[in-house]
Amino acid sequence: MEKSKPLLNNGTYTITFLSSTEYLDKVEAVTVEISKELQFDSSSADDLSISITEMFNNAVEHGNKNDPKKKVTLTYTRTDSHLIISIRDEGSGFVPEKIKDPLAPENLLAENGRGIYLVRNLMDDLIFNISDQGTEVLLYKRLPRKAGI
Repeated sequence: MEKSKPLLNNGTYTITFLSSTEYLDKVEAVTVEISKELQFDSSSADDLSISITEMFNNAVEHGNKNDPKKKVTLTYTRTDSHLIISIRDEGSGFVPEKIKDPLAPENLLAENGRGIYLVRNLMDDLIFNISDQGTEVLLYKRLPRKAGI
């Protein structure tokens, strides 16, 4: 069987999807492949998959309001120390400070509102770049240390 070419061969891989949750399986497959390339352990690979699918889902549902004419673009970038994932939607943006605390007693039984909280706990950093043209979410995950380094 022929070995496939690494997705991060040049350090960056970008893929764009129409704004639909039907692409979550493809997002997951790309994330799994990149996790293998970078030799993340299973726990870190799971953290990446959960975080990226959560933020992709948020981009589709909250950012693009399920508008199939809009797009979500994912860019995976390997630096010397991190994998940085950019997830960009074409929505009108939001105010992160207005997100309700999912641990507050009045929000414990809410049907949603835990995704960003979860991602903040699974990733090393989470940054929002918000504009009128859309929201970009940047997820940072430290690369695994190689043996002997």
